[in-house]
Amino acid sequence: MAAPGDRTNRRAGPRWRAMLASLVLAPAMLVGCATGEEGPGGASVLAPSMRAIALARHHVDLALGRHARNLGAGAEILPGAAASVGRACSGSRPSVTWLGHSSALIHIGGRCLLTDPVLEANRSVASPLPQRLVEIPLRVEDLPEIDAIILSHGDFDHLHMPTLRALIRRFPDVEVLVPPGSAGPVALGRLPQVIQSRLGQALHRHGLTITAERAHHGTRRNLAALRTGEAFSWVVTDGRTRILFIGDTAYGPAFKEIFGRHGAIDLLLVPIGAHEPRDLVANDHVNPEEAVQIARDVQARLAIGIHWGTFALSPDRPDEAARRFKEAGRGSGVTARVLPIGATVAVP
Repeated sequence: MAAPGDRTNRRAGPRWRAMLASLVLAPAMLVGCATGEEGPGGASVLAPSMRAIALARHHVDLALGRHARNLGAGAEILPGAAASVGRACSGSRPSVTWLGHSSALIHIGGRCLLTDPVLEANRSVASPLPQRLVEIPLRVEDLPEIDAIILSHGDFDHLHMPTLRALIRRFPDVEVLVPPGSAGPVALGRLPQVIQSRLGQALHRHGLTITAERAHHGTRRNLAALRTGEAFSWVVTDGRTRILFIGDTAYGPAFKEIFGRHGAIDLLLVPIGAHEPRDLVANDHVNPEEAVQIARDVQARLAIGIHWGTFALSPDRPDEAARRFKEAGRGSGVTARVLPIGATVAVP
């Protein structure tokens, strides 16, 4: 049964989506060649001028919820997800708990880190979300004690201000680690402990080393999809275990470079969804087979697929993304898994 806030969110959804759609086309059509970029993965993509028009249409479809049609079911939700999440960081072994999309709890070195949290209902025109494929199974009050929040970049489905404000109310001293340009100074100014990291910077917090590494992506926190900031991958280690979190990325050389600097990764959180249409998004989003190639590049002992089955971001079916990811893993000797929302897996 949906929570009252979710029902309100659904009723309000068509109104704000229509407003967003009316605001998207004009600015996106005007950016022209500035919208296109040469991607690192070598995929065939639209010419820059055509990509600007296609992105405008893509964002109108996103704002109107058209990508939610005929997608099938979203990710499975673990029965008793909220209670399970509350216990997520209590064991003795390092572990990861998936909260949906790119949100996860990383339990390592006795500490609990939260990635790209999007847990509250969307009631913010300034921080809009796409249509959900699954209801929100938990809230900020269901989380265990959080030691730090790590943001991969500032796109709306990764940096959600209503969730961050709720987190700060519960954990007023928690640090939020962000790449440059993730959000404007007004938004970030509302968060008391923001650390804007530099690429390659290693931060030492709570007995952990958290290193900002490259991702083939960027922040586009605006309706015209203009790039305004950076996107990072994050390597987290306690000196024994290494976890790599990638919130969003295309495929490219960054991951072999990460392996060269850090060595083999014990557990990889890697995006697998929102990868269609390829000629439009290949420079920003890996497909499931490329996600497995990233796992091979960093020699991951275990790869967990994220960034799928939660929001209607593109026309690819969630069940297909999960199936292709696991199949590509079997064909490449990579242990590739997907989790139900709320489930925990131990680091091997």
